Amino acid sequence: MNRQKLATSSVTEYNKQAFASHRLNLKESRLKKIYRMILEEKPRNLLDIGCGNGDFSSLFIELGWKTYGIDLDACLIMQAKSKGVEACIHDISKGLPFEDNFFGCVFAGEIIEHLVDTDFFIKEIFRVTKPSGCAIITTPNLASFENRIRILLGIYPIWVNYRLEGVGHVRAYTPRVLKKQLMEHGFTIEEHKGNWVPFIPQRFLDDVKCPLLSITGNLFPNLSMDIIIKVRKRHEVING
Repeated sequence: MNRQKLATSSVTEYNKQAFASHRLNLKESRLKKIYRMILEEKPRNLLDIGCGNGDFSSLFIELGWKTYGIDLDACLIMQAKSKGVEACIHDISKGLPFEDNFFGCVFAGEIIEHLVDTDFFIKEIFRVTKPSGCAIITTPNLASFENRIRILLGIYPIWVNYRLEGVGHVRAYTPRVLKKQLMEHGFTIEEHKGNWVPFIPQRFLDDVKCPLLSITGNLFPNLSMDIIIKVRKRHEVING
């Protein structure tokens, strides 16, 4: 087994164990903004990568979407299925188990920072997205307001790990870099928002305790805690 395969298998196993008990808070401004982005689309097939227990993706079933999900944990998959999500256990580092041009929308929330081969991941999202379909990617912002202050003071930035522990992030993104990589794989950038800007550190105040903070993510997305990018698949075929 080469070093990349070994690293990928280690990351996958870590993520499976670390996030088996993780639950989304649907009051997060990130999820509320993504919800509105998806509602802008015509209901078709929707893929939720890292769907967890299906709390988020199941919201779209009654709105006419056919929802699919993948995750690493069998217990979470069973819960997602009970909510009407067509969910299955799958390791996304091995690709997406769907045919080409199958989804009108693909959502990957807080996933890409956990992956070794992010180019392969984006290629797979492009492959399964319909022409003119959209994808929504979210990931922590390395260049958030709080991280800029931290680095200025010589303090290690949050949401970044120097070893495989804690939140298990093995990649770190700024908005510009994420947009560049998405465009390199054939997507057109349609919308960039942030969740909220941490003018006050998150341990003291967040967007769930104070929903009005979500406005700061729209005004200053490059400074937000989280990057939210909506992209569109081009009609023309992209080689490679």
